[in-house]
Amino acid sequence: MTGTPEEQGPHARDEGQPGAERPPLPGPSEATDRPMTIIGGPAAQDSPDWRPEQGGAGAGSDVPAQRRADVPALATPARITTFFSSTKRLGRWQVPEVLTLSGGFSESVLDLREAVVSSPVVELRLNDVFSSCKVIVPRGVGVDVPGGSALFSDLSGDYEGVSDPGMWRLTIVHSGAFSSVKVISLNPGEPEPKWWQKLF
Repeated sequence: MTGTPEEQGPHARDEGQPGAERPPLPGPSEATDRPMTIIGGPAAQDSPDWRPEQGGAGAGSDVPAQRRADVPALATPARITTFFSSTKRLGRWQVPEVLTLSGGFSESVLDLREAVVSSPVVELRLNDVFSSCKVIVPRGVGVDVPGGSALFSDLSGDYEGVSDPGMWRLTIVHSGAFSSVKVISLNPGEPEPKWWQKLF
């Protein structure tokens, strides 16, 4: 081979040495041309599988299914409107902080003994015409009737005046005409006394 070592290239000096191997020239190879894949192992096994429907971070996809099941269903709307019909809320149901009940020629029953109440005070706004409403509260819940306006209507009840400090309170604001509102205090599962039982 002719020429100086500089002209022959950087590997020309190693040709005369015994056992010297020429290093591979840089260029495309099978390892670098392949798409990058995740190497299997403990790290890959600990990583949760990602699916397109999960969305990105903060999309709520990392919330366990058990935790989502503990979230209560849709809460009762803050407004209930009934006309020429009857409405009953019994058992375990979510009570908003302010609930407006509007009705005409209707009958409503709101049983709060087993309801879920998350606020210290629940305000019930009753707007009705030619209607009746019965509100049942657990014993120990104080009931306040600060005001309202009524025409040929009646608001009565046998609720307890002294309330338990650890219980929530109920505030009723009634505006109606030719209607009646009755508030009763009962324990969960306790039947409502008949009219003749109140005489003795």
